[in-house]
Amino acid sequence: MHSEVRNTSILNSVIMIALIALCSIKLTAQNVEAYSKLDTNAIMIGDQIGLELGITLPESFAVSFPFFQDTITTNIEVIEKKPLDTTKNEDGILIKQLYTITSFDSGFFQLPDFEFLFHHKEDTVLYRTNANTLYLMVNTPVVDTSQAFRIIKGPIKEPYTFAEIFPWVLLGVAVIVLVIILFWYIRKKRKKQPVFMRKPKPLLPPDVLAIQKLEELRLAKIWQQGKLKMYFTELTDIIREYFDGRFDIDAMEMTSDEILEALSGKDINKQAIEKIKNVLELADLVKFAKAQTTPLENDLSLNHCMDVVNETRPVFKPETIESKEVNKAVVKEEV
Repeated sequence: MHSEVRNTSILNSVIMIALIALCSIKLTAQNVEAYSKLDTNAIMIGDQIGLELGITLPESFAVSFPFFQDTITTNIEVIEKKPLDTTKNEDGILIKQLYTITSFDSGFFQLPDFEFLFHHKEDTVLYRTNANTLYLMVNTPVVDTSQAFRIIKGPIKEPYTFAEIFPWVLLGVAVIVLVIILFWYIRKKRKKQPVFMRKPKPLLPPDVLAIQKLEELRLAKIWQQGKLKMYFTELTDIIREYFDGRFDIDAMEMTSDEILEALSGKDINKQAIEKIKNVLELADLVKFAKAQTTPLENDLSLNHCMDVVNETRPVFKPETIESKEVNKAVVKEEV
């Protein structure tokens, strides 16, 4: 019995506290006041004036301002909308927003009663309040038809400034440059000349270049990756380029037999001819008959190419001291 009395007492206390809180919220909501005002109530058609909307409410409340974009009514347009401005005062906070409005219709117009929605930050119940009603008179200029019409003066001519002329000067220079470039480009194309000439790199001697490429091929380890056809193709291309540069034969366009025939008329020993013959025949079997070679044959083919380059490279004999003295003596006798 005592427990039931105690529970009833607690429940009554909770209900009383809730009612007190609700009443305090409603009383606070009654302290909310909205307003609207114009800079002036009468304008000439097309003039711009300021419209101010504001509301004063406690800090514990949140508010939603009236929403409109380009027009307030069909006769009144919004030119500019500024951000909300919040200030504190004795009654809580004042939130206001400024608009710039205009009208292009003459007449006496009523602005709508702007509605503000607000609620307590800890409650979802919405309250509404309206600002005061505004009126706007839009006048048209009075034209005295009794007076004679005057001729409208034309625009006054002013001298051109440098800032106005400079862009046109730049445009003219750009057009001239483009015409010159186009003429130069067409001339190059007609003569079948490259448009841009690259600076030629100093060429290495054929034997030095061949040895360098053979070493790169050895380090690439292509046949070790199972790419036999690629390995022998690059190997024979290197030796063909060497024969082209060293003996001036078009080895890149020749068959293996034609290369051997062309080399037979050169000052090359039989051992070098035999080595290059073995390399070319083995390469043809790999490339065209899909033959499988042994690791020894692969390394030996590259070594044969190295030997052929070393055995056929040009030999430059240094001039000896005795030959220099003989040459000097011959020059003196001629003098």
